[in-house]
Amino acid sequence: MNTFTLDPMGITVVGENAIGNLAQHVQTHGNRAFLVSDAGIQAAGVLETVTDVLTTHNIEWAAFTGVEPNPTDKNVEAGVEELMEFGIEGTVIVLVGGGSVMDCGKYIAMAAPSKINDLSLAFSPELDDADKIDFNTLAPSSFVTEPCVPTIAVPTTSGTASETNGGGLITRTEDHRKLTFTHPDVQPRAIVLDPLLTVGLPPTATATCGMDVLTHSIEAYTSTSNNPYSDGLALQAIRITGKWLPTAVNDGSNIEARAAMQVASHLAGRAFSSGPLLGLVHAMGHPISGTFGIAHGQTLATMLPHVMRFNLEVVSERYGDVGLALGVSPQPLEAISAIEALSEKVGTDKTLTDLGANKNDIEHLTTDALRDIIILSTPRYPNRDDVRGLYELAL
Repeated sequence: MNTFTLDPMGITVVGENAIGNLAQHVQTHGNRAFLVSDAGIQAAGVLETVTDVLTTHNIEWAAFTGVEPNPTDKNVEAGVEELMEFGIEGTVIVLVGGGSVMDCGKYIAMAAPSKINDLSLAFSPELDDADKIDFNTLAPSSFVTEPCVPTIAVPTTSGTASETNGGGLITRTEDHRKLTFTHPDVQPRAIVLDPLLTVGLPPTATATCGMDVLTHSIEAYTSTSNNPYSDGLALQAIRITGKWLPTAVNDGSNIEARAAMQVASHLAGRAFSSGPLLGLVHAMGHPISGTFGIAHGQTLATMLPHVMRFNLEVVSERYGDVGLALGVSPQPLEAISAIEALSEKVGTDKTLTDLGANKNDIEHLTTDALRDIIILSTPRYPNRDDVRGLYELAL
């Protein structure tokens, strides 16, 4: 058994209309709220639902809605500027949105008090002569020098589970490379899982987020750092996703399906955040979304079956468990077939070509995948030819 540590998490409230208690969570950690969100959440009226609660309880608030899908250093810079204008004294950052919003908001919470508005707090390692991550280049060029702003997470999608940890990804615009960051103090102090806030999510986004849940679960379960706690959470998340994702996609007003997927996402996040982290599917998906602006979950859906076949020889028994969780026989190839069938059913069965890539993109995608630190826990560590070959298979 791998050694593992379970860090304490903030309070998590689950259920319809749970957002109604947001004010008390804010008041536990401050007396003002700076909301980080995006234009889509604002247009859908979800942000207003949240701010109405704050206004009713006489909590001063401001909102930054400039987060883009696959957030960039430009979003961070703008968000830090608006937060500093609002003021950080007594402020709690409320993250209202999906993974992009939560990642960007957490970085802002980490960077602003230290008067940093760029990505110098993120990891951007290079490769050594063996095409593996050079740990001598791992350390960020800047460090946090002041206490971070406390955060509260209000997820409006069911996929990234960014609410379960203090890390995230921000895209560096100069080279479209997604950089990882982490700091324990920006892990949300409170999490509000209200399925009613996810009802307006369109079918395509629901599907891609659901495939993110599935990938989180499978990569946590097959990680070289898996543990009994993460195993149980991951398998249950797989069971729920297999059962409820098609319903959530086909009938977005089905609250039972929305609630189930929200819980599945959270369980999967707690699984990978408890030690296992993720693996090659995410390492290969990140460069695709960073380069082409494709939804994160879609890139994972594209790469997942190919990476599973690559890993088959070292985690076949665990893939059998995945098959059982998906309701098929405990045969690893049956598990992969079930995932492909689910992906087709919800409309995420797209090739790399469908996502805008061609043969000329393979080399730079390969380099970025190999230097993504999320690769470190993958069960079968690939070389450059392996990664290149997987991308070619996905075209």
